[in-house]
Amino acid sequence: MGSFAERVAEKVERSGPLVVGLDPHFDLLPPVLLEQFAPGEMTFEGLAEAVLAFGTSILEALAGEVGFVKIQMAFYEALGIPGMVALSRTIQRAKERGFLVILDGKRNDIASSAVCYAQGYLSEITAGGKSLRSFWDVDALTVNPYLGEDSLLPFFEEARKSGKGVFVLARTSNPSAPFIQDEGRKVRVFEKVALLVEDCAGRFFANGPVSSFGIVVGATYPEDLQYLRERFPRLLFLIPGVGAQGGAVEALRFAFLPGGLGALVNVSRDILFAYRKQGRENGEDFAERAREEALRYQKMLRSLMP
Repeated sequence: MGSFAERVAEKVERSGPLVVGLDPHFDLLPPVLLEQFAPGEMTFEGLAEAVLAFGTSILEALAGEVGFVKIQMAFYEALGIPGMVALSRTIQRAKERGFLVILDGKRNDIASSAVCYAQGYLSEITAGGKSLRSFWDVDALTVNPYLGEDSLLPFFEEARKSGKGVFVLARTSNPSAPFIQDEGRKVRVFEKVALLVEDCAGRFFANGPVSSFGIVVGATYPEDLQYLRERFPRLLFLIPGVGAQGGAVEALRFAFLPGGLGALVNVSRDILFAYRKQGRENGEDFAERAREEALRYQKMLRSLMP
């Protein structure tokens, strides 16, 4: 199967570095889907069906044009069991259509709990001498580093075993991130996170120009993005913040390594809900409008790749 980093490089070469973030905001879903799947009184089942139809339609429209999808778990977890069923079916469809799937769950814990998370999302679980492959079986998972190195090592270990990827939150895109991430007398917190991931990448993956372990770096902080790229050339960057959050595409020229490697750029609302920007109130052509916007972003990103 090869490493996650190798699969990313191959996919970027064919389809570019764009990651479409599948964040199905309930109040932005096309009315045409709500009318079809959730008419009358709202139910968790009906809304989950609308979310599933939305996600799979987007995937069908982007297949062959975009290589990566990042699925935000929060929107599915909010819908309980129906939502988790929709998540499973969305992941399955994405893999069937050739996408590399990043699950944005920002998971973490310590000791056996961290191991259980890591095995459940990235590798396999065992009981009585038998094993079950990961139910979710995604290609990569986002992880929170707040609890320190010992909480991250299980994710790195299970990812190494199964050829999966891990993205650790470092310089996130939200406005209040500096309150914690800029702290530190000599080394800022987000730099410490990057140093930790770099060290683990060296221990688990000695070879290769880019590691399968990476960090989340927001496009909303372009100076820090440039600094981190220069300081950590082997780390894979997952870059949110472009579009609705205000991150400028031009700032991403610092993100890429030679050959266009090293960075995946996530865009969510600007692509998913492009139909709203074009005044198409019912959203009957939401998937086609999303495809057009994705191609526009893909073209811009390719122009920045060295």
